[in-house]
Amino acid sequence: MKIFLVSFFSFLLISSCSDSYDSVDDILNGTWNVANVSGGFVGMDQDFESGTITWTFDASSSVLTVVNNNVLVDIIYDGLDSGTYSYSILIIDSKNYLVIDDQEFAGISFANELLFLNQNEISTGSGADSFSILLAP
Repeated sequence: MKIFLVSFFSFLLISSCSDSYDSVDDILNGTWNVANVSGGFVGMDQDFESGTITWTFDASSSVLTVVNNNVLVDIIYDGLDSGTYSYSILIIDSKNYLVIDDQEFAGISFANELLFLNQNEISTGSGADSFSILLAP
């Protein structure tokens, strides 16, 4: 049991230290589909079909291209408008934050091949009424 616990905690330590700029940038690179936007003051929870809103990260040029084909008029927030944006990744205390056009946009996390952008998690602290964007490959 001790060996299992030591191995488990060693794995956690090693994996938590492996987040570097290049690895996060490599994971972001490519096209992502906005699958869900939730949160905000009103507690929005809106799913989107794959291809409706795409975010394409080009790690070699640090450019994000958004194609937003959402036509639902009653949506409070669906992320970014169609366009091209510069982006970078800010790393503070082993946490990753997405910066778009020199403005901190959201905390970055990954789980089960999904990208989670949480606007309530920024480098200066936590918020309560911002949005979370779930992106799928």
